[in-house]
Amino acid sequence: MTTDSRARRRNLLLITSDQHNPAFMSYLGHRDVQTPALDDLAAQGTVFTNAYCTSPICVPSRASMVTGRYVHETGHWDNAAPYTGIPRSWGHALGEAGYQVTTIGKLHYRDVGDDTGFPDQRLAMHVHLGGDLRGVSLRPQGEVPDREGKARPLLRVGSGETEYTRFDRAVATAAVKFLEDPPLEPWGLTVSFVAPHFPLIAPEDFYQLYDPSELTLPSPDSGAWDHPAIDVFKRAFGLSDVFTDQEKRSALRAYLALCSYLDSLIGRVLDALSASGQASNTLVVYTSDHGESAGAHGLWFKHLMNDESVGVPLIVAGPGVSIGQVVTTPVSHVDLFPTFLEGAGLARDDSLPGISLLDDSDQSDRAVMAEYHANGSTAASFMLRHGRYKYIEYVGERPQLFNLESDPDEMVDLARDPGHADVLADCARRLRDFCDPDEVDALAKADQARRVEQAGGLEAAAAVQIPYTPVPENVASELQ
Repeated sequence: MTTDSRARRRNLLLITSDQHNPAFMSYLGHRDVQTPALDDLAAQGTVFTNAYCTSPICVPSRASMVTGRYVHETGHWDNAAPYTGIPRSWGHALGEAGYQVTTIGKLHYRDVGDDTGFPDQRLAMHVHLGGDLRGVSLRPQGEVPDREGKARPLLRVGSGETEYTRFDRAVATAAVKFLEDPPLEPWGLTVSFVAPHFPLIAPEDFYQLYDPSELTLPSPDSGAWDHPAIDVFKRAFGLSDVFTDQEKRSALRAYLALCSYLDSLIGRVLDALSASGQASNTLVVYTSDHGESAGAHGLWFKHLMNDESVGVPLIVAGPGVSIGQVVTTPVSHVDLFPTFLEGAGLARDDSLPGISLLDDSDQSDRAVMAEYHANGSTAASFMLRHGRYKYIEYVGERPQLFNLESDPDEMVDLARDPGHADVLADCARRLRDFCDPDEVDALAKADQARRVEQAGGLEAAAAVQIPYTPVPENVASELQ
C-alpha cells in the first residue's frame, strides 16, 4: 500500500477511540452518521475495511494494540488483567530509538507508575480498583452473573455532558497543545478518546444532528445469532427483554451523536497537526479498541464475534501511504507494532505475529484471529477471518461459519451445510495454527480462578462491582 515504504524517522500519531462500530463512518456509506474529519483522513490515506481487534473488550484489546501480540500470548484475558509493561510495547521500542513517546487520554493499563514504554502519560485513565473481577468470577465454574431486567445503559440516553465528554474535550485540547509546540526529536503521540463508549449522553449540538424518526434501525432478526453462547451473553447483560422501537431509536441517536462528537475532536487534532507543519512527516493511524453491535441482530454492546463488535475502523495516512486506497485483506491490531517499527525506520521484530500495514506485498492468503474470555461468557470463543470466510469456534458449543462476501450481515450460518464441510475444517485447522482453543480456555479460567482466590474468594471478588471506569480524581480536577 506504500508509494515510498523506505521513508525514515517519521513522527507517529495514533488516534484511538472506544467502542466505535467500524461501519459508522460516512465515507463507508453509512446512511445516517456524519463523520467529516474521518472522511477527510480516509480520502488522504488508506482504509482497511476488514480490520479486527484481538478481543472485543477494552483491556485485552489495548494490551494487544501496544504489544503486537494476541491475547493468548499476553495473558490479558479480561478487564481485571490490565497491562503492566510485559510483554514489551512499541513504546519501549520507540523510546529506545530516541523518540519522545507521549500518551494523552485513556490507556486502561494498571497504573501510571508501571514501565509500559509510555513514560509521558497525560490525562491518563487506567483501570479502576483493579478492574472488573466480578464479571469473570464465575467463569471457572461455567457460570455468569445474571442481570435482572432490561440493560440499563440503553435506557439512560439523551443530551448533555458527562465526565467522559468533558474528559474527551480535555484530551483534544491537550493534544492540540502538544502539536502547537512539538518536540525537536521524532515523537510518537497516542491520543485516546473514550467516545462513543457508553453512557449514551451526547453534547446537545451533536445530539440535535439526528432526528430519531428518520434513523435507519437495524433488523431485529437475530438470524444466525440465535445461538446458545449468545443466549448466555444476552441473559448476562439484560438483553433478553424486548426493547421498543422508540427505545432503540433513542439509543441509536445518542450513539450516532457521540460518533460525530468524537469526529469533531479528531478534526481538532488533525487541524493542529496540519498547522504545525509536521503533517508531511507524520504517519497517522486511527482505530478503535473494539466495535459496538448497535442493535444489529438485536444485540448491543461488544463482547461478541459479530463484525459490528469484533471489527474495528482502521485508517492509515501520511508519508509513503497510498492515497484513496481501500484494502480488503484481513488485518489486525497486532499489525500496529510492526507498522510503527517501519514508520520509525526500525528493524522488524520477527517474533511478532503481525505485519506492517505499510507492506504492499501480497497477503491474500492471510488469516487473523480474535478471542474472548471475559464477562457474559461461560467458555472461550475464537474468531478466524480468512479470505471471504469468518469462522467462530465456541468451546463446548457448535461453531459458526459465514461467507462475508455474499452475506455481509452474517445472517446465514454455513457451519452445518455439508457443502461447506471442507471450508469449516480448513478454518478450524487454521485457527489451531494460532492456538489450541481448549487449552487456551483452560489457561484463562485457571488464571481467573487464581485471581479470584487472591482477592479473598468468590464472595469478595463478586462484591467489587465496577459498572464503568471513572475519570481518575487527579484528572477530574482538571476538567472543572
